[in-house]
Amino acid sequence: MKKIAKFTNILAALTLVLALAACSKESEEDKTPKELSEVATKVELKNMDDVYFLEFTGDYDIEGAAQANLTTEEELRTYLTNNVPAWITAAGAGLSLPVKITGAGCTSIAANNTGNAGGKIFGRNFDYSNGTAVVVHTKPTDGGYESVSTSYPYFLTGNRTWTPTNNVETDAIIVGTIFVPMDGMNTEGLYVSILEAGDYETTAQTDANKNNIQTTVAVRYLLDKASSVDTALELLDNFNMYSVHGTAYHFALADKTGKSVVVEYINNEMKVTDTKVVTNHYLTENSGKTAPASDDDSLLRYNNANKAGNDAEWNMSPVQMKDALKVTGAKQYADENSTHVSIWSAIYEPSAKKVSYFFREDFTKYTEITFGN
Repeated sequence: MKKIAKFTNILAALTLVLALAACSKESEEDKTPKELSEVATKVELKNMDDVYFLEFTGDYDIEGAAQANLTTEEELRTYLTNNVPAWITAAGAGLSLPVKITGAGCTSIAANNTGNAGGKIFGRNFDYSNGTAVVVHTKPTDGGYESVSTSYPYFLTGNRTWTPTNNVETDAIIVGTIFVPMDGMNTEGLYVSILEAGDYETTAQTDANKNNIQTTVAVRYLLDKASSVDTALELLDNFNMYSVHGTAYHFALADKTGKSVVVEYINNEMKVTDTKVVTNHYLTENSGKTAPASDDDSLLRYNNANKAGNDAEWNMSPVQMKDALKVTGAKQYADENSTHVSIWSAIYEPSAKKVSYFFREDFTKYTEITFGN
């Protein structure tokens, strides 16, 4: 199997783009769509607030990872250790890095974009115990699509407050984040997000004619290889899916045509349901799954996201999407002593090839990343 080209000067390419802003309120009478730049002023800083930005141009051989029949976190760790130069170097230095991907409570929303970019708009909260985040901008040189995605390095370190330092372990962790994206969008306008589905039914498909793939590698593969929801569904159907951490997951998929679906695996069968909102319970009709209780936070977030969309008739400006992510943020549904928070809230605008990030439910400042061309 071919080895991934060595990526040099990784730390030199780590940058945080953090936008600080004073938020202004939109009056009830002012119905004109506003861009985020109209309510906040963007400035650039580095290495702030435990968020890092990785630029990667090169060949990381996602096709090799997709064909490696990976079914568990341990198999992914072994694959990285044997095939990724930074991980090979770390192993040679006596380091044994973990891969432990666990469930998370999250929200995904898709709508029409009434902002300046037009087209569609997608929103995403990633909810977990507070910690470091890495924004990953990849430009694969092996024919894959350029994309921006987001990763939680705790899954590769076991340390929620991990920060990069100038050593071989950091090199390995940073490159490893490419293989464990939680959400992202590519230059074709395909948006992918992975969310916990609501129970502990593991997915382990066993079609002898298909290669095996596990959930996070599948997200990276779709971002690199799929130009639309339809293409993504075809690619997913060509694999045996394996969930990680003994937890059920589902995928929120959307694209610039307006198609938005959730992909769920029930009794090892892939199910596809049209939906604009996904949280952390099953949406497949007649799934045989227990419906969430009326006070379940997944249902509360789902209802609040749907209300925000319905109130806007699913025509939402970036500010309206921001507000929808705000009312579905994790902190307001958690115990007062909990560290649970929406570590990042992302607004994806495919027509503009732009992502706007808010971190830890601070909606007064944001990071804007544009990519493509």
